[in-house]
Amino acid sequence: MTRSDEDLESLVEQRKFLLNSLRDLDAEFAVGDIDSDDYQALRSDYVARTAEIIKQIELPQSAGVDSEIDKQASRLRRTCFTVLVVVVVAAGTGWLVARQSGQRLSGQSLSGGIEDSTASILSRARATNFIDPQAAIELYSQVLGLDPDNLEALTYRAWLLALIARNAGDEIKQLAFLSASGDLERAISLDASYPDAHCFLGIVRFRLAADAVGAREQLTICESQNPPAEVKSFVDAIIAEVDAVIAG
Repeated sequence: MTRSDEDLESLVEQRKFLLNSLRDLDAEFAVGDIDSDDYQALRSDYVARTAEIIKQIELPQSAGVDSEIDKQASRLRRTCFTVLVVVVVAAGTGWLVARQSGQRLSGQSLSGGIEDSTASILSRARATNFIDPQAAIELYSQVLGLDPDNLEALTYRAWLLALIARNAGDEIKQLAFLSASGDLERAISLDASYPDAHCFLGIVRFRLAADAVGAREQLTICESQNPPAEVKSFVDAIIAEVDAVIAG
């Protein structure tokens, strides 16, 4: 069944509406016009719905893949699909994180059983990070289902999403930025002394949002907090680029 021009036009309009709604929602939250719980729930819903619309827009019009151009387009579609799946997973877990965090009493700790489970899943995620990023993201999401405040899971899920989305289209990048920056900002709000989150937020702001000034702010904090050597290597590689853009 071939998608009609009218169907495509409707999908494009829905995408435009949802992306504008996300921007408006962030602006309302920034000035305090909406509380944190409502913001998290609405943001996750908008991100998931936008991802679904973009996935429908990106669907191939035919099953045949004959030319080299068609093959390249097919690979790009698969990359976009992977990013969209990850964004939906992250958005869904983001809603769960906000809800579970609100239910946990102040000072309440995780049980030993949950600590053992999260440690095991985190170990598997670390081993999978750059072999199968999507699988690693799903593992980090499992950790967040058990421990909504887990700094490592919030931070590294966001980082992997940003890496996957770097070469995607503008709409995909915007969705990835919203999801990744949300996780990283949450990690920082939980523990501002955790350097990895500052480091990756700086890189995400630069790579996905072209915000050199905002990126430099986070990278400076990152440098001051003595990040792990493997994280510092990412930071050192990008600071010169950021400074060159700021210098103009």
